[in-house]
Amino acid sequence: SNGDLRAEGNVFRNARIRGMTEDYSILEDMPLLLGRHLTRTDVEMARQVTVVGFDAARDLFPRHADPLGRQVKIGGRHFTVIGVVDDRGTVMGNNRNQFAVVPITAWFKLFGAARSIDLKVQAATLDGLQETKDEATFLMRQRHRLRPLERNDFALSSSDQMLAIWGGISKAIYGALVPLVGISLVIGGIVLMNIMLVSVTERTREVGVRKALGARRLAVMWQFLVEAVTLSVIGGIAGIIIGLVLAWVISLASPLPFAVAGWSILLGLGTTFLIGAGFGTYPAWKAAGLDPVEALRHE
Repeated sequence: SNGDLRAEGNVFRNARIRGMTEDYSILEDMPLLLGRHLTRTDVEMARQVTVVGFDAARDLFPRHADPLGRQVKIGGRHFTVIGVVDDRGTVMGNNRNQFAVVPITAWFKLFGAARSIDLKVQAATLDGLQETKDEATFLMRQRHRLRPLERNDFALSSSDQMLAIWGGISKAIYGALVPLVGISLVIGGIVLMNIMLVSVTERTREVGVRKALGARRLAVMWQFLVEAVTLSVIGGIAGIIIGLVLAWVISLASPLPFAVAGWSILLGLGTTFLIGAGFGTYPAWKAAGLDPVEALRHE
């Protein structure tokens, strides 16, 4: 339900008042800033205790750094603050810090038992979401003793809509990133090739000396090709490190999670290797084709 929270002359309006069992913190991301979560004893004894959101605690107790043990008036009754949830930020315009959690048994005393109840079910993996929905539906029909042809007397909602929205956003992002990354790789390869051509020009006498001393064409070509691949891979490693640091910083500053797939790192290193080998071939071939006599005359 929605309602106002009152404490010490301050009012926090239109807060989400949630009646919960003791295991809510397992299924929801609710890290504590202070205090503790609800316990089984709190629920069984219908204790008038509450865990409040970050914004609610800040506005209700602006003069106290520690609101634990203080009283909050909810629905005409006084509840003791036992915990404050850390700042969870805003997701898609929804502020996740404007709430108060109370034992569901105490919530029934406030608002009555003739209310709908939400049972949260978490799938072990995203791939098993449909199987989890089917199992939850079966268990609910069994618990409500519904016959095979009877309609469900409950509603099942899932994150499919949110996943579909996120899927569309992800496709749009990837659709834009792929050509941009491709262009960046081509530009990076051209820059690498120009660097190697300059290196070949500056080391023409060195190549001439090596070939005069008996170095074969393949040996000279291999020397410059290895150099090009080394430069490319070092750049790739630096890019991966920068990407990991940026992702970590974003995860600290927002509710977005931070995860790295091992195959993506290997793919990045493999791509940089191929770029170095591909764009370094022409400079290496040009160095290998130098005439030793002309190369020795080069200033």
